[in-house]
Amino acid sequence: MSLFSHYFQLVYLAFPILFSSLLKAELSFERQVIDDKISIGYGLAIGDVDGDKKLDILLADKSQVAWYRNGDWKRFVMTENLNPRVGTRFLDNVCIAARDIDGDGKVEVAVGANWSPGETSDASKSGSVHFLIRPEDPTTPWASVKMNSHEPTVHRMHWMRIGENELSDHTDSTGDYRLLVLPLHGRGNKGGEGEPVRLLAYVPALGDKAKEGNWDIELVDASFHITHNFDLIAFSEDNNEEAIILGGKEGIKGIRYVNKGNNDTPWKSVHMVKNPNSKGVGEVRAFRGNANKGIIAAIEPLHGNELVVYDPPKSNDEAPKRTVLDDTLSQGHALALADVLGNGDLQVIAGWRNPDKNGKVGIRIYSKADDAWKTHTLDDNGMSCEDLKVRDLDGDGKPEIIAAGRATKNVVIYWNRPKKD
Repeated sequence: MSLFSHYFQLVYLAFPILFSSLLKAELSFERQVIDDKISIGYGLAIGDVDGDKKLDILLADKSQVAWYRNGDWKRFVMTENLNPRVGTRFLDNVCIAARDIDGDGKVEVAVGANWSPGETSDASKSGSVHFLIRPEDPTTPWASVKMNSHEPTVHRMHWMRIGENELSDHTDSTGDYRLLVLPLHGRGNKGGEGEPVRLLAYVPALGDKAKEGNWDIELVDASFHITHNFDLIAFSEDNNEEAIILGGKEGIKGIRYVNKGNNDTPWKSVHMVKNPNSKGVGEVRAFRGNANKGIIAAIEPLHGNELVVYDPPKSNDEAPKRTVLDDTLSQGHALALADVLGNGDLQVIAGWRNPDKNGKVGIRIYSKADDAWKTHTLDDNGMSCEDLKVRDLDGDGKPEIIAAGRATKNVVIYWNRPKKD
């Protein structure tokens, strides 16, 4: 079996979809606006900030990083204006990652800032990576540490679990994790031409070393010339190891961490899907879980109008089947895969941020039954969706949808609750 087919098979073992003959659940969500005064709402993250075993909402806004406390949804500003002024303004925050990487039940938080997509050469004028230092009281301001090294146009980030006890050569670090940071462009890249994008992995530090900005860095990938987003999937059966799904100008690929104790890079990649017509990929998502079937969902091209899914090939010699679910999005910018309808299947959730041909923004849910896709409207013109996440916020086993709106300037929870009689 080729490396390509082996990896593709393992990736699809991580996506659960059980296609049913009938749609067993209809849309039933309650809409709650928890903030209607944000600036842009570049990025969302979900995690327990205060250690009360409830999932909170974190937001990377234009100049502030904030979190909303589960229950009363009160907003607390963690930090703001992370970089010195450029001319008359601070450059924006653009992404956030939150995850408990040291096992204390509280998330560690990283932020990407200094957003300047037009400056692809000078790292001092474009991009920055920050680790936030937790105070004793998380409702008070957090200090921050700026990494000494980064690529220009820092755009997206995730904390990734790579397995246990992989880093015997690193001290004072959480060896099970990396902070993955993805730029939009490669250095000096103009119009998608030039140096490739360098996806980097920062080795997170603990204790006093966490307050230093000289974390070790590994090169994960440098093969795409424009990227927009990436996702993580559970790779091992016990969910202790994850893999990367990366979308860019050249298509979609998978990346694994494989430490074999030699001098070769531990990051191994396989080109999985070459994009048709060289459209490129903006958003890409894969499901975290274990089952026998699965799909990859993508928005094409970057800030594109097409929502597509790729079904696994029937044989190693075939390409994945590409199906267009929707070609009416206007700047599609948010994407998720989850069973939010509670019917045992996997749905695609997509949001767009610019008015479509009907003058509307919003979020839709796409479900499959009998080899046909059905479209549900979740938000009709009340959410110019910049980002969305899907997590169970109230512990009832049914995941909520959380979204941030750019032009609508709001953060909204769509509570997954049965319809009231």
